[in-house]
Amino acid sequence: MKRDFRELVISGMTDIAKIEWFIEEICDSYHINNEYFGNILLATNEAVGILFSLNDSDKNCEVTVGFNRSQKGLEFTINLNCLKPGFNESEDFLDQEIRKHKLSRDIFIIKALIDEIAISGDGKSIRIVFYISSINYEKSLTRITELRKYWKKREILIHGK
Repeated sequence: MKRDFRELVISGMTDIAKIEWFIEEICDSYHINNEYFGNILLATNEAVGILFSLNDSDKNCEVTVGFNRSQKGLEFTINLNCLKPGFNESEDFLDQEIRKHKLSRDIFIIKALIDEIAISGDGKSIRIVFYISSINYEKSLTRITELRKYWKKREILIHGK
């Protein structure tokens, strides 16, 4: 298998359009259909958003989105290139921040759209993997259905319908 590694550095959520271009180019290279492209784009955007939200007070942060084609599929590694000072290293940084920022919704969305996820304990890196060896329409539909169920439950909780 030919090695394919690409990288994109963004300095804020205002650069989110660059991520769309980056992922679109990768999906075009691997002939990924539009439904799966949407899953990849949304999951990657959410992961980038999580890392930026964890460090919202530091304006000098950059996030690197790395892509690697592996035997498993398409791997995206999102790395934060700075970290807010003063966090307690004795506790799991990511758990602290999830509780503080209520990021469980964002992580649920990512988990619903991907095949594998690895989040570093210090909150600096998120690795997401999309299996493409057997991309099929049924799996995309299952993921869409799961997201719709989630949003319907949220609507009921918020509006009491």
